[in-house]
Amino acid sequence: MSIFSFFKNENESDVKKYSALHEKLQKEYPSMEEKELVITSCVAGLLARVAYVDFELDPGEMEQIKETLKIWSISSLVHSDLIALMAIDHIKEMAGLENHLYVHPLKEHLNSDDRFMLLKALFILAASDGEVASVESEEIRTITKGLELSNQHFLAARAEVATFLKALK
Repeated sequence: MSIFSFFKNENESDVKKYSALHEKLQKEYPSMEEKELVITSCVAGLLARVAYVDFELDPGEMEQIKETLKIWSISSLVHSDLIALMAIDHIKEMAGLENHLYVHPLKEHLNSDDRFMLLKALFILAASDGEVASVESEEIRTITKGLELSNQHFLAARAEVATFLKALK
């Protein structure tokens, strides 16, 4: 028995372990498969973490969240703009959650190529306000480790937005 089992509530629903966004998506799309709900809410959660890590949400970041969610919507049921608005409404809550609540389920449901594509999307989001701040880059580095991607993955994804890196200006 681990020490964490003392703090875990066995009656707690799985919905609560992701975010309020997961719960809202489940209510909005009751016929959506759990895997699709988990991927959508976890991707939105990581987008929120990166967008709000500097405690500001730029209009360019809001638009990029919408665009990224359109790409990552894996169900034909999903209306990406609605999910983006839900994510933006819950951005402070989702940005405060620990990365492991988002990356662990994604490791289970996405292959390494998909996780790398997500990493690139996070850098594109970080650059959408005109620059990738050091704090955003470090948040993405932490996410990279959680997604069990290598430092080479991180560097390759970051290279795609090299002109936006604040540290290089």
